[in-house]
Amino acid sequence: MLLVEKEITLNNIERAQHHAEFESRREVEQKLLPVNPDIFEQLFKPESVHIEQLYLSTPKDEFSLRLRCTHSPSGAVYKATQKDRGSINEKALDRIEIDTTISQEAYEHYRTQELPSIQKRRFEVADGVSVDFYENEQHPVIVEVEHKDPEVRAALVAMVETLTGSSLIDHSSDPTLTNEAIAHRDTEREVRSPESLDTFTENVVLEMVARYVSGSKHVVVGLTGMSGSGKTTVTNGIRSRLVETFGESFCPIIVSTDDYHFGKTALEQTHGIPYSDWDGPQTYNTAELSHDLELLRKGTPLIKRHFDFETEEPSYDELVSPSPFVIIEGLYAGSKDLSGVRDLHFELPTSIATSIGRDVRRLIIDDRANRAFPTPESRLRYQIETALPLYLSQERPGRNTYSASVRSVAERAFMLVQLTD
Repeated sequence: MLLVEKEITLNNIERAQHHAEFESRREVEQKLLPVNPDIFEQLFKPESVHIEQLYLSTPKDEFSLRLRCTHSPSGAVYKATQKDRGSINEKALDRIEIDTTISQEAYEHYRTQELPSIQKRRFEVADGVSVDFYENEQHPVIVEVEHKDPEVRAALVAMVETLTGSSLIDHSSDPTLTNEAIAHRDTEREVRSPESLDTFTENVVLEMVARYVSGSKHVVVGLTGMSGSGKTTVTNGIRSRLVETFGESFCPIIVSTDDYHFGKTALEQTHGIPYSDWDGPQTYNTAELSHDLELLRKGTPLIKRHFDFETEEPSYDELVSPSPFVIIEGLYAGSKDLSGVRDLHFELPTSIATSIGRDVRRLIIDDRANRAFPTPESRLRYQIETALPLYLSQERPGRNTYSASVRSVAERAFMLVQLTD
């Protein structure tokens, strides 16, 4: 499972790197430390502007995700920026950067949540050259030089050295000098690696099988996760594990809450034109999903449906026969409407920053751009201003805990199948 996840990630990175939409969004940057930082303090700090940065990511996430408030002379500017981890190329960090303005209200919403943050002052020496001075003086003065052409970067570095009379030492490959790493050190946040999707998948499978062999003839599990959290990877992994062990008759039915989208026409008739609250609970007919799952439990085949991104309307597919296992995945898999038909509930372990990063990247590489979200920037802004606050504020059942006794019951079931093969 872990290999599958890595393969998908590497494939998506490769597709993004060779996509024209992302080429224009490449950032190639060097981080340098001055040998004589006092000179930079004297020359540039008095005219610098104050910057605050909040981090929704950790250094162990697949993407960096920050919010920034820049107090410029003309007023405060609020932005959200998403970057992949990139790679060192010709002494510079080469990565894709998605940058968008956000509202002050959105920024202040996150500012109250005690996220890892930094306070610094920045002076723009020239186009593509900036100097950062941190409020925590234990951190060094950092010079950033940004340009895609290595010869231009070298010329900019030489210009700064001539202007200041101080040599600059390249530290572009030092992960401890990123603003993200500095923010986590300053707030003394322990950075833990999240549970891997392969471990998560195996544990969910064991819980499902244990519930079934303990007497439940119909097991429904809800998997809640943001767009980009790996729900498809996990559900495919669960399906493969069950089918490989018990056969096709135990293949789970997979239903997404996205499949029960009311559709653009119905939503605009009810809520007005244009409809933009695409991740609000009123967007999805979870009551109808509950009704359909109850019929499925009683032996009535399910009419599969999906949301068509082109028409922005629900589309209906074939009939699906009942199965001992059903997986509900989506933003609202933990909805109260589903409490009567749902036996288990889990939230995917993928971090917020990684989920949003994958979702924004997927908009382009999977050709999902549409009227509502024509660019990666528009999708990132929507995620920060609307989708993420909605996701974090929704009421959902607590995640089921993994039980050692349950695990042993399921493992016996797997062992018996192997012995009878």
